[in-house]
Amino acid sequence: MDRNSVDDSIQAALRRDNPDAVERIWDRYAGDLLALLQAVLCSKADAEDVLQTVFVRIVRKRRRLAEARCLDAYVYQIARNEAARFLKLRRRKTRNEAVETQNPASPLGVAEAGDVPGELAEQLQAALARLPAGQREVVILKIYRDKTFQEVAAMLELSPNTVASRYRYGMEKLRGLLRDDL
Repeated sequence: MDRNSVDDSIQAALRRDNPDAVERIWDRYAGDLLALLQAVLCSKADAEDVLQTVFVRIVRKRRRLAEARCLDAYVYQIARNEAARFLKLRRRKTRNEAVETQNPASPLGVAEAGDVPGELAEQLQAALARLPAGQREVVILKIYRDKTFQEVAAMLELSPNTVASRYRYGMEKLRGLLRDDL
């Protein structure tokens, strides 16, 4: 079954208000959404928390999802909105704590990096965190989630050319950052 057929069957289940529909959305999207959220939030723990919020939002919006023209785009937009909301709250909280303690802290969480040794994984995570958010999203989805430029473009609602440019600029910047750190 191809991706469009799967999405069509999920939307049909949502229209019937079938309780299994949300579970099928989880099976279809959770891994990719988690990777996207980790790229945006630079923390696996925060990404996991926001992913739960995303699925609460999906349950609440299931009727809209049932009628969405592009299920992929709708689901990814929910995730991006929740990540933005989370970052806004975190910035506000950090600002308030900095004012109270006069010592703002902003350590980055280190995401898992597969077979990459510990120190290199930390350097890679730190370098990824220094990329602009748009470049970071594209690099993570392309490399770690094995998505094509076309798939990334659909997920992020961008043109494939924009995605390719962000990927190229992101990789160039990563090379420079890692070269400086090594």
